[in-house]
Order: sequence, then C-alpha cells, then structure tokens
Amino acid sequence: MTQIQQHEGAITSALILQGDLAALHPNDKVAYYKGYCERLGLDPYTKPFDILRLNGKEVLYLTRSGAQQLNMLHKVSHQITSRRVIDEAGIYEVTCRATLPDGRHTESIGAAHVANLKGEPYCNAMMKAETKAKRRSTLDLIGLGLLSEEETSSIPGAQRVEVVLDAETVEDSDDEINVADIIKAKVAECDSIAALNDLYRNNQAEVERLGLRQYFSTRKLQINETL
Repeated sequence: MTQIQQHEGAITSALILQGDLAALHPNDKVAYYKGYCERLGLDPYTKPFDILRLNGKEVLYLTRSGAQQLNMLHKVSHQITSRRVIDEAGIYEVTCRATLPDGRHTESIGAAHVANLKGEPYCNAMMKAETKAKRRSTLDLIGLGLLSEEETSSIPGAQRVEVVLDAETVEDSDDEINVADIIKAKVAECDSIAALNDLYRNNQAEVERLGLRQYFSTRKLQINETL
C-alpha cells in the first residue's frame, strides 16, 4: 500500500468510523458538506448544517434551517405530549412526539434550566426546551445521529467552524455565478426579517436579474415559523 493510499484510508476511517471532518482538506470538506445535503434533499446554501469542533473532532450539527427543511420535506408533524417543571432540579422538561404521514412516530425530550429565572428569561428557557424536544424527535424519527443547534450551545469548549461553500470557486469561476452564490449564502445567514429586507434592498437589481427572489421568500417563511 502506498503512502497516498494509507493517507486516504486514514481520512476515510476518520470520516466514516469516527465522524471526524477535521482530517479533510477544505475543498474536500465543502464537497462532503454539499454531497451530504444533496443526499438528504436539502439546499446547502441555506446552511442546514454547521460544523462544530468538539474534543478535537469536527462534526456536523443540524441548524434551525436544516430542521425546518427536514420537517417540510418529510411532512413531519409534532405533538407536545407532556410539559413539567422538576422543582428539585430547576428543570423545565418537554416531551414531543414526531410523526410521519405513514403513522410511524417517536418521542424525545427537551429540557432547559429555569431555576431562579423570571419573566422573559423564563419564557425563553421554556421555548428553548420545546424547540429542543421537537428537533430531537425529528432527528430520531428520520434516523440522523446528529446534534441540533440548541444542544451545541450548552457544550463546554465547543467551537463553531465556518463552512465557506465557495471559497475557491469565487476566484476561479465566472462572476455571475459567484454573485448568485454569494447572495444565496447571505440570505441563509439572515436571522430576522429586517436583515433580509436590508439585504434585498441593497442588492435588488442583482436579485431580480438573477431570479433569486424565491430564496428571500423561502427564508422569510422559515424566519416567520420561528417567531
């Protein structure tokens, strides 16, 4: 076995057996990211996944955009089956059932720390627990062994790794394609209607010329669903 084959074998082992993306060259990492999204029927430019550096490994985790797309794609419905406050632990716990159109379902819990919280912080913790439960139930039902965005915020030492989908293409490909891809990526980064509207106003001519208005409409619907 040549050194190149040994190196490729080590990368494959790290990726498939350990789920570690850190060994991949940035170009290969982007190719893997895009391919993973396409296999699941998701648009990579809406950033359905991000990469988290955790204990020396880089792993994919599901973002809010990814969860919304999976729910729409698979027609997943959710039902909250229980809510309770565990006073002795200072925890608010929610149980959610996720169901597919064929009747197959699963239940998962989401929890948040609520001890000594009042007013809006308490409300936010309650909503976070419900969102955790819904997204974990979606992941369990579809069979994706990934972390969700809400879970990553509570992991000590975890660091988000930026995924630049067109890092090399920006230099090598044609400008019109680059502009379209950049606008799509910026749309996916918007987390409010105001930011989305500003992006559209600042780039209206290019958006209309390239036929990208649908990406703004889709992102607006995703943001509204979270409000």
